[in-house]
Amino acid sequence: MVDEDEISNRNINLASAVLKYHEPRLLTAEDCLQDLTARQDLLMGQVSRQTDRLSDAIKHTQVYEMITQTKIYQNKLLRLQKEMIDLSERSQKIKRRALKLQQSKQHEALLREQAKDRELEREKQLIARPAKRN
Repeated sequence: MVDEDEISNRNINLASAVLKYHEPRLLTAEDCLQDLTARQDLLMGQVSRQTDRLSDAIKHTQVYEMITQTKIYQNKLLRLQKEMIDLSERSQKIKRRALKLQQSKQHEALLREQAKDRELEREKQLIARPAKRN
């Protein structure tokens, strides 16, 4: 007969195993997001500096070169933002899948335990008992 603590321990072990399986990918995704955020901040600072340079360049007739560079950085920034959104969505999907898998495994484990308990109870019912004499 399996007690509740053992079932709880099994569920915890199962949850830990699922978490260990998915954690490295989630950590990698988190690192990528942090890297992209840092790059975005860097690019946003660069775009801001380019805008300041553009104002100076207009005064010094270097307009076209500065506009081109600003467009390049703006395109890079947009591309990085799209990548960040995509990675964030993928990370969320992975987290949802991991949670669903964990819940499914826990449910399966619970069903197995319930089936075992029913089988043990059935076997217990089948065991012959001495008849009471009056």
